[in-house]
Amino acid sequence: MEINVRHLIDQNFEEIVTIRRDLHMHPELSQQEERTMNRISGYLTAWDIPHQTMVGGYGVVATVEGTASAAGIPRYQAVAIRGDMDALPLEERAPVEFRSIHPGIMHACGHDLHTAMLLGSAKILNALKREFSGTVKFFFQPAEETVGGARQMIDDGCMDDPRVGAVIGFHVTEDRPTGVIELRRGKMNAATCELDIRVDGVACHGAHPDQGADAIIAASHMITALQSIVSRNLAPTDAGVITVGQFHAGTKSNIVAQTAHLLGTVRALDSRVMSLLKNRIRTTCENVAAACGTSAQVTLTDSFPALTNSDFLFDIMDALAKRLLGEELVCYMAEPSLGGDDFAFFTQAADGIYMHVGVNPQTRSHPQKAHNEYFQPDEEGMRNGILMEVMGALELLRINA
Repeated sequence: MEINVRHLIDQNFEEIVTIRRDLHMHPELSQQEERTMNRISGYLTAWDIPHQTMVGGYGVVATVEGTASAAGIPRYQAVAIRGDMDALPLEERAPVEFRSIHPGIMHACGHDLHTAMLLGSAKILNALKREFSGTVKFFFQPAEETVGGARQMIDDGCMDDPRVGAVIGFHVTEDRPTGVIELRRGKMNAATCELDIRVDGVACHGAHPDQGADAIIAASHMITALQSIVSRNLAPTDAGVITVGQFHAGTKSNIVAQTAHLLGTVRALDSRVMSLLKNRIRTTCENVAAACGTSAQVTLTDSFPALTNSDFLFDIMDALAKRLLGEELVCYMAEPSLGGDDFAFFTQAADGIYMHVGVNPQTRSHPQKAHNEYFQPDEEGMRNGILMEVMGALELLRINA
């Protein structure tokens, strides 16, 4: 089977690259991925792969049913592979022929590669459907960068009929050489929470600040105080982050600001730490505001849960990667990331394994990081990504209960 899969990847790789470059030229922001959805649907239709559009927004769910006879009782009747597809609000500056044609929007996080890999995996598994039993679903997911399209697709029933027991996900990484597979057992990504603080003071003339209550002063003290929450409330062995990324205040240089608005993010690897951080943020901001003669409204909105890989799937995919690629192309994250990913919703709904595939050709003096206007991953990394997606799905369908 492995030889057939590698042959099919080689046979279809030029088309997969073409698909990726088309998606890269036509990026779409979260919850606006209509063209991307239609292009995916067009390829699936041409390849005679059943699918449904408008799942959880502009998502697509494709299905390939294996027709071989099952040997024993399978642990998983259906497995799924997920690829996200939204772009970022960033002006592309990479000197490539297939640059984004949309000003201020680009695929700076590799979701164009994720979608192209998933289409390649769907085409290959469809060609092999007589050689396996069970069902493989393909989740082309919108809105990973914003509202969490994974949750919306789950709410729309993507995990049902037949019930998905395991989900595989990949993200490209510029921190690893091209083709390297990176795994992590257990906790991999943080839970995330959006932070919104409104400070209300009293405006007055800048020449007479004693006659008002300065929202900028209060908000500035809050930012400083927030940075001490992690260092003085968490044990050194606990991971947590509080970042204020936006500060909006004031209307004129000689007016003491009446209002200030802070926006930020809170990250933690488990619910206990997240709860502690949220409680301390609220208490700190309200008391700092009172000390400055102002008031504060603190809104904390949970975004993504923590992403924890299944130990069972980790062992399966770790052994598979070593067998397919050799130990020299398999590595492990030393520590979990405080970045978030809504693939965590899938790991809550089923067994899940999230992995990275390297896309750094190591010919550049400095790697081009994700969310950067020059980000240009090495497309050759998609070969091993597709190989692991296809062989991983087949491996999981072969496991008996």
